[in-house]
Amino acid sequence: MTRKSRNHNSFYTFIVRNFIGLAGIVLILAAFFYFLSTQIHPVLVTPAGIQKLIRQVDALKNDDYSSLKAGRSLGKKGYFEVTEADAKVLYSSQSGDKNVYKSDILQYLPEVDTDALYNIVPMQNGDEKGWLLIRYDSQEGSEGDSLSGVAVLDENRKFLYSNLDLKSSHLSEDSLNYLYFNEDESGNLIQKYTFKSSDGEPRYLLIHSSADFAHERWAQRRIVLLLVTAFLLSVIAVILFAGKKMARKISRPLQKLSEAIDNAAGGKRVQIREEQEPQELLSVIRSFNDMEASLQKSEEEQKKLREQRRRMIADISHDLKTPVTVIQGYVDAMRDGLIPKEKQQNYLQVIDSKTKMIAELINQFSDYSRLDHPEYQMNLEYGDICEYIREYISFRYVELEMAGRELEADIPDQKMYGWFDRFQLKRVFENIIGNAMKYSGAEAKILIAITKKTCRNAQGEREDWMEIRIGDEGSGIPEELRSSVFDPFVVGDTSRTSGNGTGLGLSIAKKIVELHKGKICLLDHVPGTFFLIELPLSDKQ
Repeated sequence: MTRKSRNHNSFYTFIVRNFIGLAGIVLILAAFFYFLSTQIHPVLVTPAGIQKLIRQVDALKNDDYSSLKAGRSLGKKGYFEVTEADAKVLYSSQSGDKNVYKSDILQYLPEVDTDALYNIVPMQNGDEKGWLLIRYDSQEGSEGDSLSGVAVLDENRKFLYSNLDLKSSHLSEDSLNYLYFNEDESGNLIQKYTFKSSDGEPRYLLIHSSADFAHERWAQRRIVLLLVTAFLLSVIAVILFAGKKMARKISRPLQKLSEAIDNAAGGKRVQIREEQEPQELLSVIRSFNDMEASLQKSEEEQKKLREQRRRMIADISHDLKTPVTVIQGYVDAMRDGLIPKEKQQNYLQVIDSKTKMIAELINQFSDYSRLDHPEYQMNLEYGDICEYIREYISFRYVELEMAGRELEADIPDQKMYGWFDRFQLKRVFENIIGNAMKYSGAEAKILIAITKKTCRNAQGEREDWMEIRIGDEGSGIPEELRSSVFDPFVVGDTSRTSGNGTGLGLSIAKKIVELHKGKICLLDHVPGTFFLIELPLSDKQ
């Protein structure tokens, strides 16, 4: 399976990243609700009755004060008044005489939509008396009110010092009493609302509201409770959404893994597609995919082995049946006296050759089975493999020359040490050279060449190998047999009637090389038939 390059984070990174995102969303929600609370702050600090009054803009602008409706929202003793810029009362919602105010009192009354408050405190220094006028303003982001300015007055209410923007140099007695008690004669709180008449004249709406009516406080509490509830519900919704997203992120690969396991249990091989899973889950998925690939490869190999075993049994039966039939026929003919005495010797020679063929086949099959056994141990010894091959070629050279075949060897003088089994390694060369003599033409030259190569293994360690190139310059192996040349019972004559061999030679050679921890392959794109054998070298005995 081709693995795409993706960024996969661990569970820790995945969870931390999601919690950071969740915390960021919660902070954004908190900032949003804080901003919302600042926008409705006048509603929180201004009772509903005051809001009701100041929303009646047309009546205020058109001097239609008698149509202003406040109901009982200002409390039992509450009422409102409209004054001119000099504090002269134009209208009062309460019956009886109108109040009389000094003009300077208007600047000390708090606006309904601000948090500015004035307070006055008596002072005495020895025999000297006076007053301290203090202004408080609420500042955004701070708790409570902060001092924004002061003024010092003597006992006659004259300003001695002030850093306040005041319009007079003297404080009236009414204004002093109001600032001292912060309420009117009925105990009401007074707030002002500034507006202009239709003629553009400044007007003041003085609102006298009871400080103890419960329904106004309950309205404020309901708004606060609503904001808090909305914030908590929003946070819960975000947590549920984030939790569902995280659960889906984790459950999806687990679901895919579960389905793949069920398919595997049913014999269906399925690879799990890799996505943006956490690293730990991705590791499990990759392990499962590797296991599936291994199982699929194993099943294919088992299928190939079963087919190979079936073909092997059929080939063995065929190879044994033919000589056995010949032997049985000749023996029956001789027993029945059908063969003249002068020809019996010829028949006995045929029976002898067929018997040797059967013996060779059985021995080859026995060797193949023995080498294939997992407990088979080779008789390894440490030595110079180059010198060993040089001795073998010298021995084989004379025999080949007598058979009219030419052998050319290129063996370096350097020593190449390693562990090898003398008898079994000789069988490898015998099988390859034997095939060359059987299947190549008489004029084909047999070649063997040895070189040394050095490479790095997967761990980065240096390794030395001996490369043995051995074969013939004949017509080569047919293309349809090249991929299966190391399979057992593969021969050049597919009808198996030539009698040139059992087809086990190269299979045995391959097993012997692999038992030496080496490799053997058939070289492509070269004239003739050449094999490359690689054997590991070692400088340690």
